[in-house]
Amino acid sequence: MQQAWRTTDDELLVALADAQRRVNEASAAMVPLVAEAATRGLAEQKAFRDVPDLLRTVQNVSRPTAKARLRAAEQLSPLYLITGRQADPELPVLAAAFAQAEVSAEHVRVIQSVLAAVPPHLDAHRAPLEADLVEHARVLDPDAVAKLGKRALALLDPDGPRPRDPRPTRNRLTLRPQGSGVEARGWFDAESAAVLRTALSPLTVPVPSVEGAEDATRDERSTAERNGDGLVELARRTIGSGALGTEATQPVQVTVTVPIETLTSREGGALLGFGDGGLAGAIEAEAALRLACDARVVPIVLASTGEPLFLGREQRFANRAQRRALAQRDGGCAFPGCDVPPQWCIAHHIVFWGHGGCTDLPNLVLLCGHHHTVIHKGEWTVEIDGGFPVFHPPPWVPGGPRRNVLHRPDLVGRIPEQGRVPQRC
Repeated sequence: MQQAWRTTDDELLVALADAQRRVNEASAAMVPLVAEAATRGLAEQKAFRDVPDLLRTVQNVSRPTAKARLRAAEQLSPLYLITGRQADPELPVLAAAFAQAEVSAEHVRVIQSVLAAVPPHLDAHRAPLEADLVEHARVLDPDAVAKLGKRALALLDPDGPRPRDPRPTRNRLTLRPQGSGVEARGWFDAESAAVLRTALSPLTVPVPSVEGAEDATRDERSTAERNGDGLVELARRTIGSGALGTEATQPVQVTVTVPIETLTSREGGALLGFGDGGLAGAIEAEAALRLACDARVVPIVLASTGEPLFLGREQRFANRAQRRALAQRDGGCAFPGCDVPPQWCIAHHIVFWGHGGCTDLPNLVLLCGHHHTVIHKGEWTVEIDGGFPVFHPPPWVPGGPRRNVLHRPDLVGRIPEQGRVPQRC
């Protein structure tokens, strides 16, 4: 391969994907080797405690890695019976995908973990669950597959395992002086926690960092910090007004003044803050186009002569009924692998509103702030296929078109006879 610094951006990204595939191939090639070493009893012959101990020395890896490789060999290698016949491996679908380098060793560990958590009374769901998780692992990263598996298990077994230790049965909240502040600790039952999370949700949305920063979409606060800020804001609103505000009732406070040429050519600049009390700042065309999709921003589009063409149009934004329909259809951010809930998402126009796109459900898709920016970069595209959003990646992302299944775990791991729905991608 040519030197990395000589490649174009797309060539470099394709090379990265190819390199990962070679890593997958090497990982898969170890499965029969580890299985054979275990079958021959080499660990005992060479005076090692067990097979993982042997692998630690031979391959210079940690014990957890060695144990994971042995477990993969035990479940993905064909079984040889005493009669000499060969039987399918314990996880045949995962074994086939791993052998073809379609999934990584991390995917293998995640799927094994999910399947190990299937309770005995749901054994009939194990094979469909394996097949579905492997299918989605071809285009979702291991973290997303782990979330999907956890949610599928929760729906297949809503009662879950019995708690090992006694749990509190009444809501509790303790405020204890700690340093210069107060430490809060508590416990809430599931229903109360749902009520609290619902009330906190509009107050804990990740907010952009200081305008002009290198990463203007990132909220540096942790989830715990955002929850803390949200709880304080909830108390302030309750004390001040006697009622909680919701995301839908927040006033539009930001304006972006965009020349019509910027919308049509995607070049030039725009101005933030026209008429909002002095919060003004120049932004590039890309940022202006992204903000023009945000329902919290009023677009002021100027003709070439400078006069306003329109000051925002109510029909440009998804109305409340459309938001409910989008939440039902997409479940949250529709970008593959994203689990951001619908109340934190923007109703994005697939054909940009500035390019003549309509505010109709077939032209809308829910996106979180981060993936809204990704789509506006222009390398990913989205379309509605079969009534659901399907995303097409750039050439350097392997796997082809895909859709987000994290918001629909009810479709994963179902027995075919009970109405299992095949995925389109």
